[in-house]
Amino acid sequence: MFNFFRNSSKKTSLIQLDHLYMNAISKLSVNEKIAYCQRLIESSEYQLAQSCPKKDVPHLKSLITAADEEIHKLRSR
Repeated sequence: MFNFFRNSSKKTSLIQLDHLYMNAISKLSVNEKIAYCQRLIESSEYQLAQSCPKKDVPHLKSLITAADEEIHKLRSR
């Protein structure tokens, strides 16, 4: 029959998702960038745990993924 494949979600960088990170945080030191990403992950997870609108869930999950990837990238430098 038919084989259906899920499209792997296109990963979006934190700079593309977060204008504050793009305009200000990205110019700071590595430690400050990592601290910002950690706070962003914590606040996004908190919002997901609360009763946030369903339309916000994909964006919050994308922010968490992008911030986590940014932390890994920054630590590997």
